[in-house]
Amino acid sequence: MVLEVLSLVPFLGLGLAIQLRARSADLLRERVWDAHFWSLVPALVFYGFSTVPFEAEIGLALAAAIVANWLVIAVAYVYAAIVSDGREERGALALGAAFPNTGFVGYPLAQVLFGNPGLTLMVVYDRLAWLVPSVAVSTALARLHGRRAAPRRARERLAAIFNPPLIAAVAAITLRLGGTDVGGAVEPIGRIGSSLIGPVGFLLLGLALPLGPPVHDVIELRRASGALMIRFAVAPLLLLASGTAFGASIPDVFFLGAAMPCAFNLLVLARVFDLRPYLMRLLVVGSTVPALVAAAVAVAVLR
Repeated sequence: MVLEVLSLVPFLGLGLAIQLRARSADLLRERVWDAHFWSLVPALVFYGFSTVPFEAEIGLALAAAIVANWLVIAVAYVYAAIVSDGREERGALALGAAFPNTGFVGYPLAQVLFGNPGLTLMVVYDRLAWLVPSVAVSTALARLHGRRAAPRRARERLAAIFNPPLIAAVAAITLRLGGTDVGGAVEPIGRIGSSLIGPVGFLLLGLALPLGPPVHDVIELRRASGALMIRFAVAPLLLLASGTAFGASIPDVFFLGAAMPCAFNLLVLARVFDLRPYLMRLLVVGSTVPALVAAAVAVAVLR
């Protein structure tokens, strides 16, 4: 798994090179993201929600995780609303505080620390711990708070919330509840989509990563620190509290997922919707680097 993630670095480099050299990099970024969000992401969401394993014994733990994640986004949004100066900063801080990198960072760490059973549990957490696809929630929040094409009318806001990944998840869940097993039929979708999502995601990351120097004052650094405190400390504590309230035994992998750094795709959303991309870069990089260093130290100690 670690080698698979490292193999995606050339696509990140390609995206950075295009951003530096191509005059139409902004247009290309939006076109790639549109294709990604309207085709590849909903296809993988439908596959994931059609096939993800669900065992009754982790049902309570998963219910506790769902409650905890929605509490995290509520806390994150209240914090952002209190400290931010405007809609864009509020959205960026709330997104950074609420959405962990359970995929590109969480999957390899779960496998390294807990083996294949840990990876399986991280997949369950990644796909189901919001009840709906987390990408649907984060994209809706970014669209509602960004400067670019922000929806103004009630109909536009509803369209932003009920987006393709959410519709795909609802369709898959409806089929499963109705007793229709489409696992075999969607297997090719999962196989092809899984082979594409990493390269496309890292290409988008390279196209979206802001390349200018840091431009943060003390106030913004303080606000970002508060958001990261929610990401690293408040999120796992809320999971612990929710698990206690449910009387559930929470797997260690779930706590690992709850305490992951900010998701990479937030940088893409920030750039696509013009949602304070430099602040988002601070949140993502400022959370990912120390988290990876801590994980490397933990692995070295445990082994």
